[in-house]
Amino acid sequence: MRAGIHYLEHIEVTVTALGSEGQGIGSLPSGKTCFVPGVFPGEKCICVIESETAKYALCHALELLEQSPDRTAPFRTADEVSGGLPLACLSYKAQLEFKQNRVRECLLRIGGLDQALLDEVLRPVTGAENPGRYRNHMQYAIRQGKIGLLCSRSDELGSYDGGLIEYEIFGKITDAAEEVFGRAPTRIFGGLVLRGSERTKEILAAFVSSSSQPHEVVIRDARNYFASTGLCNAFKRVCEENGFKLNGLLLRISPDKTSKRTRTGTRAIIEGVDYYDEIFCGRRLRIKAGSFFQVNTVQAEKLAEKASASCSSAKVIYDLYCGCGTLGLAVKRQGQNLFGIEVVPEAVQSAKINRALALPEDEASECEFVCRDVLKTDFSSLIKKGGILPPDSIIVDPPRKGLDIGVIKKILELKAPSVCYISCDPATLARDLKMLSREYKINEITPVDLFPNASHIETVVSLSYK
Repeated sequence: MRAGIHYLEHIEVTVTALGSEGQGIGSLPSGKTCFVPGVFPGEKCICVIESETAKYALCHALELLEQSPDRTAPFRTADEVSGGLPLACLSYKAQLEFKQNRVRECLLRIGGLDQALLDEVLRPVTGAENPGRYRNHMQYAIRQGKIGLLCSRSDELGSYDGGLIEYEIFGKITDAAEEVFGRAPTRIFGGLVLRGSERTKEILAAFVSSSSQPHEVVIRDARNYFASTGLCNAFKRVCEENGFKLNGLLLRISPDKTSKRTRTGTRAIIEGVDYYDEIFCGRRLRIKAGSFFQVNTVQAEKLAEKASASCSSAKVIYDLYCGCGTLGLAVKRQGQNLFGIEVVPEAVQSAKINRALALPEDEASECEFVCRDVLKTDFSSLIKKGGILPPDSIIVDPPRKGLDIGVIKKILELKAPSVCYISCDPATLARDLKMLSREYKINEITPVDLFPNASHIETVVSLSYK
């Protein structure tokens, strides 16, 4: 692919559909398919070709000629807008229609599901009552003392409406940080991660450094900066003024591309602790820095309700990819045995802490979390020799890449009466259901929108053994 705007001529394009990442799809005068970010179906724009292959072209919209009735904000070019929110200017009703159609098309095209079956089992997408200010976890970039989100086309900060996604307290914390940076400029930090709960009123803040200096030097310099500028006290003051508590201030050192991409590296506690507590489905859970937890607490509860209904009659539940145990503990009811498997040791430790926090002692004894690779686990041996009961229900909530074919085979071998598959990618979900449906009947498919204004959609599928 040739990068960079290489056609000087302005081309008129009408967008007729949205792509999987929320970008507009149209046709060039030649008939070639083109993608135009920031433009919606029914809109006509003037654009230039940015890059091109033999099959398609990527265009950059310069001006809007005709506007869709579903547009809720004036058009801005991709140079002006921060990345990650391609649907921010589209009405929420139209967003939900796009996501419903995306799930349906993937299940038909990739999964090969029958149209009549889909009409029977596919439920309307569960939308958010309030599609704004839903994120309990924000990853900000810091550039020249300013804090925000990066443009999709550069390493520069773009404009974005915080009311669309972030908790209100996060905006007040970043304002406080910018005030400190304004009077005490520094190059130590390249990012800021804010996480927290509006229910427990606890906030966790972590500055990110990409410095390649020895870690002890970076930590020393960061501590000196916090002490001399009063930045930590500024965060505490903002939190207290708004009814929150700063649980901890951390420093994360991610000096290479891999640690930046995976958001890992060396973490140091500057002050406080490295976790905050959340109330999820009525249960108290501990969320540690770096651990996974759904960014939309309210919508994640709707997702958990669906999963719970799928497992309601089970005596033994297997939670594969259990992470910190949040979903399994939310789904489990008294008398049900929960067996969670996770390959990350720190996550398993967190799951055991959450077990004690979320459940009374008699129920906690019904839960077991082990550190294992699901793909390498011999479940037959585990059941025969490990004293683990065979599952009545299996929950899988894999990463975006979906289930490994080896894991699908293990699920089919276990022959649990029910399976609940929670997916964050309709394409890999459709691929996996194609295999699972050989031995399992699809009872219900429910998309749940955890990411208003973004293109992602979660889906809960309930299956029963044929």
